[in-house]
Amino acid sequence: MLNITFNQIRLFEAVARHKSYTQAAKELGISQPAVSNQLKKIADSIGDPLIEMVGRKMFLTPIGQTTYQQFQKLLEDFDGFYAALKATQEGGLEGELNIVGVSASKYILPFMVAEFLKEHPKVKPNIEIMSISKTIDSIRNQNHELAITGRIFKDTGANYEAFTEQHLSFVVAKNHRLSTQKNISLPSILKQKLILPHPETIVRQSVDQMFANEGLKIEAYMQFESYEMIKQSVIAGLGIGLLPEDAFRLEEHNGHLTALKVRGFPVNEKWYYAFRGDKKGLSKPVLAFMEFLNRYPIETYMKKIYTN
Repeated sequence: MLNITFNQIRLFEAVARHKSYTQAAKELGISQPAVSNQLKKIADSIGDPLIEMVGRKMFLTPIGQTTYQQFQKLLEDFDGFYAALKATQEGGLEGELNIVGVSASKYILPFMVAEFLKEHPKVKPNIEIMSISKTIDSIRNQNHELAITGRIFKDTGANYEAFTEQHLSFVVAKNHRLSTQKNISLPSILKQKLILPHPETIVRQSVDQMFANEGLKIEAYMQFESYEMIKQSVIAGLGIGLLPEDAFRLEEHNGHLTALKVRGFPVNEKWYYAFRGDKKGLSKPVLAFMEFLNRYPIETYMKKIYTN
């Protein structure tokens, strides 16, 4: 009889997916020694080693690969059970989910809403994607109950709560000469043709500030409001792009783009939801969606979309 807890199942799944104790520990919010200790207990319970190290690289043993696949199925089954349970307990939540998101949120918001609707299938989503300026207007005028944004707009009178992280990276085409280099310095990056987002975006402002903190100034070879234009320009070989990782997951999975290993990157920022007034005045679907955002492992889910 196996003596394995649910938390241990989540832990091994994270280690096997990342192939890294450090990344799994970071995702789960525990120490690396705790990850190693629990992994040993899982292997002892199963009776076979699950992982082997070759130099600094981690590999799953045949037993480890089978365990990983079965643990993934168990976690998916549990998520389905939890969704069905919530729907039954709440008697089937109904109503409209009225949300606006800044342009960059289009890479995560549909996936978040899709997962939410698995728990609340009777809710009708009403999603609008807008520019930063129009999103600010919507927050001020309460045109939408909830806004998804990558920064806090201080003059909107809204409440902001962070619910997950976004990671900003430089990207190149797969055949770029820097694609396999490690520990690339910031001065080296400045010598490249940089294709950057518009200065009003949180991506650009955050990275501009990072370079400024090092006494450096980043200059754009080209700049676009559209992340799609940045991606296509990089794939075409026009230069090095700067993007949030969620924006290029599909291109990375398909082999068109890869993140550079630049010193100090990825830069981490937050995703926020924003609302005006008291929570008590919000609709039940919006309150349920906020609760969902606070507990659902969004970052983990997004990473798995193109790796399964």
